[in-house]
Amino acid sequence: MDIYLKKAILHIIDRETGSPVFSQKELDLTKDFIRDFLQKKIQKISSAQTKTGHLAEDSDFAKSIQHFSDDFIVASEEIVTRWYEIYQESEEAPSADVFIVMYEIDTELYVALLKVNYRESYTHFVEADETGIENKLILNRAILGSKSQKADEAIAVNLRELSYELLEKKYEFSGKKEWYFSEKVIESVPAPSLEQNVKVIQKVAKQIGKKFETEEFDMVADLKEAVYDTIEEKGRLDHEMIAEKVFKENISAKMAFKEEVQEHGFVPEAIPVREVQEISEKKFGKQKFKLSNGIELIVPVDVYRNPDLIEFVNNPDGTISVMIKNVDEVLNRL
Repeated sequence: MDIYLKKAILHIIDRETGSPVFSQKELDLTKDFIRDFLQKKIQKISSAQTKTGHLAEDSDFAKSIQHFSDDFIVASEEIVTRWYEIYQESEEAPSADVFIVMYEIDTELYVALLKVNYRESYTHFVEADETGIENKLILNRAILGSKSQKADEAIAVNLRELSYELLEKKYEFSGKKEWYFSEKVIESVPAPSLEQNVKVIQKVAKQIGKKFETEEFDMVADLKEAVYDTIEEKGRLDHEMIAEKVFKENISAKMAFKEEVQEHGFVPEAIPVREVQEISEKKFGKQKFKLSNGIELIVPVDVYRNPDLIEFVNNPDGTISVMIKNVDEVLNRL
């Protein structure tokens, strides 16, 4: 994914001062380390935790987003002010830096808000006076995470379609944890994230499997493989395809599964996030087993599917044997 940065600005959110410190100048995008930092943060918006949706054209947030082409600095301040008016009402929401970035992907124009919370870290400080130089160890409370870490919260909006990808966190407001970003800032109900949808599927599949006396070990392995396959083939979760792969000829189990996942909040037509195949490869491309004797196995999906490489055998006494076959070499790593 090629990201062409067009404009960017940094605003400081210091909860102790009580108001944002707005920059009056854009970030210098000719500097490699700034471009690299922002591009990595934008790439990380797409994840298994990303929610998706569309802004209403008449919403205040959508109207503010549309101003970015006219005056980027003023529009960035406007959008951060709107966000901060709500954010500051939380008793626990931390100080952070907020980056507003305008960029292009495949000729489509986007605007992103990236909130990066501060972290504590130690560093040195050199102090000099008439008696000499003193090297001190100090605690810096405004350190940003590395470029490889995703933003703590973020939204990226396609300016033409008003579709968005959202990373949000729950914070406490008047003693109650809330998804404040979607509920109050953008006033939009996003589709569940890939991770949320998978949790619903896992929960319902285990309940249905138990009801129809399906071996949990086999069902969980089939479920993970089905999740991987449906994302690879369709770019999203397809509960009907998953039902077919997990419950096979059990028509009653398949029907019960399809009905109950939607009752539990699964959204079959959730908008896919960018690079969803890459996400599925990392998160669902391996089967992980922990055996009762303490042995742990991590098996790639393509290996798990091949009976010439690995086989699970049900023994007459109720135990399970795992046979690993045709291994050319065993590497022992520290």
